[in-house]
Amino acid sequence: MTEQVKPFLTALKRSHHNAALRGSDVGAVVVLMGWVQARRDHGGCTFIDLRDREGITQLRFDPTIDEAAYEVATKARNEYVIAIQGTVESRGGNANDKIPTGEIEVAVSRAEVLNSAEPSPFPIRDEVNTSEANRLKYRFLDLRRAPLQEAMRVRSKTAMAVRNHLVDNGFWEFETPILTKATPEGARDYLVPSRVHPGRFYALPQSPQIFKQLFMVAGYERYFQICRCFRDEDLRADRQPEFTQIDIEMSFVTPEDVYEVVEGMLGSIFKQVKGIDIPRPFPRMPYQEAMDRFGSDKPDLRFALELCDLSEQVKGCGFGVFSGAVEAGGSVRAIRVPASAGAMTRKEIDGLTKVVAEYGAKGLAWCRVKEDGSWQSTFGKFLDEATIAALTERLGLEVGDLAFFVADKNKVVYAALGALRQHLARHFNMIEEGDYKFLWVVDFPPLSTTRRRVAITRCTTPSPRRALRTSR
Repeated sequence: MTEQVKPFLTALKRSHHNAALRGSDVGAVVVLMGWVQARRDHGGCTFIDLRDREGITQLRFDPTIDEAAYEVATKARNEYVIAIQGTVESRGGNANDKIPTGEIEVAVSRAEVLNSAEPSPFPIRDEVNTSEANRLKYRFLDLRRAPLQEAMRVRSKTAMAVRNHLVDNGFWEFETPILTKATPEGARDYLVPSRVHPGRFYALPQSPQIFKQLFMVAGYERYFQICRCFRDEDLRADRQPEFTQIDIEMSFVTPEDVYEVVEGMLGSIFKQVKGIDIPRPFPRMPYQEAMDRFGSDKPDLRFALELCDLSEQVKGCGFGVFSGAVEAGGSVRAIRVPASAGAMTRKEIDGLTKVVAEYGAKGLAWCRVKEDGSWQSTFGKFLDEATIAALTERLGLEVGDLAFFVADKNKVVYAALGALRQHLARHFNMIEEGDYKFLWVVDFPPLSTTRRRVAITRCTTPSPRRALRTSR
């Protein structure tokens, strides 16, 4: 520690974070520390936006106040770490209403560079035009950006809200082993070779299943853990090889007790982290209804676009793709998108085939209702007028509507249209920012014999990952 820096870290100390100062602090002498977000030279005066994890404060360096501090400002560059002492002043008519500290600035009387910095490979701001690989290479810089800092803050506050709520409801928090033996779960295990037992391996846990059941048998009654889990699976948007889950076990309870605890926990999270009161109790929907209406066991209820079963209408029709799927025990289902025919180009519509192909669908049929009520479609020529009329009525099609059809095994139809539904909602901006719809999906079908024991546990004490589906 240099003699110049030492006073700021010992005798002076930081007095405020960079989002704390307001008009009521005018006249106060403060000590701030942080990173140079931006520097602006205005003739004989230099301004610096000083950033820390809380926010930004504007600093004013004037040689008439302190020549040495002004020299520090002229040499500082973006991402330099500096410490300053100065007096809070009002910005008057130059206030910046885009930041919480916009009505003040700090006139700097003392400054030191705590650490210099090389030019950054990408700017430290909300949006950056660089590759993900570059962001990961310079992760320590990427983590300085406000969106990532906000995500980490939310995660930290969420964990604290979970702990506070569950402890207040009689739960004990335990840690369970990470190095363990393989247990029957739904995915492959990650294996860790043992040095002291050559040829033998530990398995990283897919869940703390065995250990939490030991707690229940031992009579601990209420257990929870915010635990790391590992599953050797292909990477997907909703499937990660390594993830964190809130794990809960309860004894001497009914499903209603579980619903109450979990809903209360989520209510606490949203209140403490986002300041939102979420309505309770949450609605409940049977698994099969969720699949039939939304093609997913975690349906997003913030928009419509429900699936419509057309199997009866196309049974025995002249279009073999449709009739064949029904005869094979599958189904034909569609999504109607109201008043959207003019909002998607033919190229965009054709591009949706790639969306459903990822989920096993062999193709995507579509139709557009023209001004005269007739269809423009990829398959209409194979159908008679009576079938087209029946489909129009069943789907509730009107002029200007689009409809998308998938015919296959039910598993493929559900997955493909469920994904397409989400894609269309994003394309047409149907999801309102800050809107939340909670839902319990209940009455899941029996699991396979190898997972029956897990299913019993989840029925009595459902994990939020499986039993609670949240549109977020």
